[in-house]
Amino acid sequence: MQNVNPPSERLYGVMQALLAAYAQKAPAPSAEPRGVVEEQDALDAVMNLAAVLDKNLRDGRLSENNAAHMAALLMLIRDHLRPLPAGPPAEDAGADRVTADLREFVDGLRAARAETGMRG
Repeated sequence: MQNVNPPSERLYGVMQALLAAYAQKAPAPSAEPRGVVEEQDALDAVMNLAAVLDKNLRDGRLSENNAAHMAALLMLIRDHLRPLPAGPPAEDAGADRVTADLREFVDGLRAARAETGMRG
């Protein structure tokens, strides 16, 4: 019998299993690389998520604080896949605020991980 659930629903189930392991502070299960997802696929996924996030913020379904936090998480992923541009001009000419912002955000994630023991 053929599975009638679409891939997105099955992958959602994988996400739920990862979240459960994360919440239990258990090592996140993993498999050998599949050779399916290429860098551009991941970059496209990040931008699709960013578009959905932005639409939900504009439609009032997300608070600005939650949207900003999710956007920062997406930009962290994007920077790992392909470095982000320098961003808008900073107050101090020539400064790369993106590097400082990424560093501050990652430091916060690392501190939370050290405090909670939760690892994705």
